[in-house]
Amino acid sequence: MDFMEVLKRRRSVRKFRQEKIPPEELQKLLEAARFAPVGSNRRQDIHLTVVQNPEILEKLAEAAVKRAENQALMKKLVEDVDVPRERKRLDPFYGAPAVIFISHRRQTLQPGIEYANAACVAQTLHLAACSQGLGSVLIWGVLEAMREIPELDHTGLLELPPDFEPLLGVAAGIPEIPVTERSRQPRDFSVNYLP
Repeated sequence: MDFMEVLKRRRSVRKFRQEKIPPEELQKLLEAARFAPVGSNRRQDIHLTVVQNPEILEKLAEAAVKRAENQALMKKLVEDVDVPRERKRLDPFYGAPAVIFISHRRQTLQPGIEYANAACVAQTLHLAACSQGLGSVLIWGVLEAMREIPELDHTGLLELPPDFEPLLGVAAGIPEIPVTERSRQPRDFSVNYLP
């Protein structure tokens, strides 16, 4: 699959088969992440944590499940989606069999670069997953909810090195429905050109 095809196929997958990613495929994802662009080439400031244990994922999801009870907030966060009043059970990881958490060393020298670096690693993981026929989706709300509800902050379960904090996650797995190429509307981004 060529690069433009990967870009056009890549989408957020929110339904996964209940089977683990084969270990060799998972290793390819992690290898791809090593090639992500990183500011000042400080790769030692990035740490990846792969979680495949459903019990740990469920514990990490507690704050997001609690935050989802706030219907007004949820309506703002997903403005064009009707938020159902009743849910069987919110799964902020969408049933993915693996979540790769991207953590970064806390910054004082270049504040903000940690989010740029994490985003580059996340995008690389998304593109690698798509090229392998896997699905993926960005995970932000789980970590945001744990920052908002400290008593449900279970980031200690990630066993991070000292001075690292989780910034983003990428949930990945075999998509329930194969991902196909799609088109984008020109209104997605605005662009201006300077002479």
